[in-house]
Amino acid sequence: MKRVRIPLVMEVCVSAVLIAAPARAETLLIPWLGANAGSRDASTALDVGATAGTTAAGVIGVDVDFGYSPDFFGNNLNSYLLTTMGNVTVGIPFDGTRRAGVRPYVTGGIGLIRARVDSPFYGYSLANNEVGVNAGGGLTAFLSGHVGVRADLRYVRSVEDDNWTTPFGRIDVGRLHYWRTSFGVVLR
Repeated sequence: MKRVRIPLVMEVCVSAVLIAAPARAETLLIPWLGANAGSRDASTALDVGATAGTTAAGVIGVDVDFGYSPDFFGNNLNSYLLTTMGNVTVGIPFDGTRRAGVRPYVTGGIGLIRARVDSPFYGYSLANNEVGVNAGGGLTAFLSGHVGVRADLRYVRSVEDDNWTTPFGRIDVGRLHYWRTSFGVVLR
């Protein structure tokens, strides 16, 4: 009976050592602040948002990006712009996935852009929901195994090219396109 136990115990120990570690997905949460530029309609008002996503070995990932731009159209109008985009991200992890390091990435996706404009002077109100796309890239720098910072630049535009006549003059809520620069804290 003892002869059977020793080889069995040795086989179990060797098998436990040789079994590959399972692949681990990395979950990221990124609250961010940003600004818009590159469009005659976009004001330089502050953007706020958050991105939540996951990556496989830090290389390919998916995320959901939510952005809110209060006073997007400026000009003494009550306005805002909401974006919700599902993205695919491809990065190069120079840090592995569990320690400090740098990770450049490119990203792109599709989602919803909602614009709303209210005029306090004339009583006009206009809201528009559009399918939108975004593409861009950035750099994530992890300061430790769980905390980092991120700089991101994305081009956001509506897919539909509506030709609306609005009571707001030069503001065109049907042809949105702008650049968004954002900086955030990365939690993994």
